[in-house]
Amino acid sequence: MEMDKLTALAAPPGHSLTDSPQGYPWENPPQFTNPDDAVDFIVDKLRDKKSHEEIMKALLAGVTVEEVVAQIAFKGFLAGTYSPDVAELVKPAIAVYLMDAAEREGFEPQLFVEEDSEEFNDQSFFAILKQRNPKMFDAMNEEINERQRLKVDEAVQGELKEDNLKQNSFLRTEE
Repeated sequence: MEMDKLTALAAPPGHSLTDSPQGYPWENPPQFTNPDDAVDFIVDKLRDKKSHEEIMKALLAGVTVEEVVAQIAFKGFLAGTYSPDVAELVKPAIAVYLMDAAEREGFEPQLFVEEDSEEFNDQSFFAILKQRNPKMFDAMNEEINERQRLKVDEAVQGELKEDNLKQNSFLRTEE
C-alpha cells in the first residue's frame, strides 16, 4: 500500500487556529472595527500632501481607481489597521474620495480595469519585458537570435548536402 505523501505531511485542518500568533499585525485585533472610523483614518492619510501627490500621479498615469483602492484596502489589512471584512466595506467610500480628489485636480481618472482592453500576446509581453526587465529582455533576444542563426546554418548545410548529392549522383547525366 502506497502512502499519500501530501496527507502524511499535512497539518490537520484548523491547525493554524491553535498555533500561537507569530507577531504579524493581522494576527492581532484590528485598530478599527467600525468601517466609518476606518474610512476617516484612510482619508486622513490620503490628505497628507506626499500621499495625495503620489496617488494623483498614479491615477493621472492611468492606474485605475479600482487598483489603488484594492492596494489601500490590502495594505491596511496587512498593517493590522482593520479586518478583511472592514477592508471590503471601506472600498466604495475610498473610491468616491479618490474620484472626487482627481476631479478637483482637473482630470477624470479611469475607474476600472477594462477586461477587453488589450490582449496579452507575445508583442505586449516583450514590450513590458523590455521596459521593466531589460537584462532578461536582452538575454531572451540573444537566445532567439542564436536559434535563428542555427536554423539558417542548418538550412545552408542541408542545401549544400543536397547539391553535393545531386552532383555525385549516378543518375546525373552528362550534357
